[in-house]
Amino acid sequence: MRETIEIRLSTDKAQHFLPPDIGEDWDITRRLELNVDDPLVETIRKHEEEEHRRGTTMVTFWQVRRRYSQRELQSAELLWMRVRPFFEPTGEECGTLYDESQACTSCGAGTRQVSELHLDLKRIPKGRDIAQTLGGELVVSSRLAEVLRTHGITGMELRPVLGKQGERSKAWHQLVIPSRALQVAAPTRVGNTFFVPEPDTARCPKGHTLGLRVLSEVYVSRASLDRNDWSCTHQSVGLRQGLFRPQPLLLISQRLYRLLWEMKVRRFDVEIARLT
Repeated sequence: MRETIEIRLSTDKAQHFLPPDIGEDWDITRRLELNVDDPLVETIRKHEEEEHRRGTTMVTFWQVRRRYSQRELQSAELLWMRVRPFFEPTGEECGTLYDESQACTSCGAGTRQVSELHLDLKRIPKGRDIAQTLGGELVVSSRLAEVLRTHGITGMELRPVLGKQGERSKAWHQLVIPSRALQVAAPTRVGNTFFVPEPDTARCPKGHTLGLRVLSEVYVSRASLDRNDWSCTHQSVGLRQGLFRPQPLLLISQRLYRLLWEMKVRRFDVEIARLT
């Protein structure tokens, strides 16, 4: 696995400590791509922490990329799946009902969907087999749904998707993962940003939400494995804000990963989830 980070910095601030031959200037920002363990990353972290103490910032964008060989991916027991990009409007905007009476008052985790999923069917991305709304609702194509049933894929429920007027979709099904048994374990890092992870206002004092975003590879307690093909973590990640809610991490088995690969299902990313 190769782990790199793309960083964009304010050119005015970067020039005070970055050598001129490091990175490339993009108008008012400088773009760098470094290995995560490059000493320069730690230098940038120290400068960004100082900027935050002054109430300002220097880093305008960052993104960590983990590149695995196909051999690594195909030997992993468990993989963290992220469906991208998101689409809108969300189910809630289209009439889907949610019950927040049992949700955590600190982070909003625990909200339950109590009606069938309503979506604007014309807005679901075409040419896709799996897609996710900004609100976290997952849908799969009828093609993928049939293959999942045929192969006996476990850990899922397939429910109807309705249009805003109540018409039932023939092309889409809601994918629901009932189990949230998997326990996120150390040394998984979760925080506000890569360079200044604290304070993280998304972190729930009751432990329901770990924080705003995952900053490292995901580690899962082996003792919590439920052996399903689709699984979710017990803990969530994200911020309750408007239509956004904290969401559990979605994990898939090697068997399911290979099936999706053979079907040429696209528009999702996977990373190896380490078992500990």
